[in-house]
Parts: sequence; structure tokens; C-alpha cells
Amino acid sequence: MSENATAGADLMLVIVREFQAPIAAVWSALTEPDRAPEWWGPHGFHVPRQSIDATFEVGGQYRACMVRDDTGEEHWWSGVHTDIEPPGLFTFTHAWDNPDGTRGVETEVAIQLEELDGDTRMTFTQGPFQSVESRDRHGVGWRESFDRLAHHLSVAA
Repeated sequence: MSENATAGADLMLVIVREFQAPIAAVWSALTEPDRAPEWWGPHGFHVPRQSIDATFEVGGQYRACMVRDDTGEEHWWSGVHTDIEPPGLFTFTHAWDNPDGTRGVETEVAIQLEELDGDTRMTFTQGPFQSVESRDRHGVGWRESFDRLAHHLSVAA
């Protein structure tokens, strides 16, 4: 593998997670804006439903806000849905809003779901990031969000 290919692979975030819930339940939790506030965001943050504006179709845009619980600090992000194949694949672009109102660096996100004897395996990828540090920060946030998703799915069952 070339040096550039290795560097590019290092800038991709990959999370594989199994949920003890049917694929349809995981798909709904991931794709329905009314369910996102139940689990979206790392510990210490929440995503108010009223901040989520999304058109769930290929080419549809979305925008949402993650709010820090202790300070009320807002972190806005947006993107475009690029592929939707229920209940197994959901891809979209993702970029944070910069403080000056411009869009930050855009990454691509793919969420692939696979049924496993009534449970669901999710393979989440995002990138490429501009740095390993950025990739790792996003990894912490997504893993905490997926912990919250697992809890949400267990309570909803």
C-alpha cells in the first residue's frame, strides 16, 4: 500500500457496533427526526427536536444543532443525504458550521445495517478527516451517541 493510501485510511473513522434490536427499530431510530433527540449527541449534549430540519430523501438537505447541557453553547451542522436504501444503508455529508457562519470541512458518513438473528450490526464510517485528532474527537462523540442509542433501543423494546 502506498504512503498516501495509508495516510488516507488513517483519516477514516470506522465504528462497528451491535445493537440488541431488530434492524427496523435501529433504522427508525437513526432516520426519524422525532427519535433523534432521544439519543443523538455525546454525554453532556442534547439535540432539540425543534433544531432538526431535514428532508429525508436522496438530495435532501438537513441541518441540526447540538447543545451543550451545562453552558447552552450551540454546535450547528448540516449536509445532504446522498443514498438511502431502507433498512440497510444511509449515507450523507456532514460539516460543522464555523463561528463566522461558513461551513467547515465536509466529510462523508455511511451507516450500513445488517441483520444478525434478530439483532443488528451497524458499520459506521466517516471521513476523510483533516487530522487523526479530528477523527478521534469525532469517534468519541459518535461512540457516546451510539451508547445512548443502545440504551434508547433497549428502553423502547
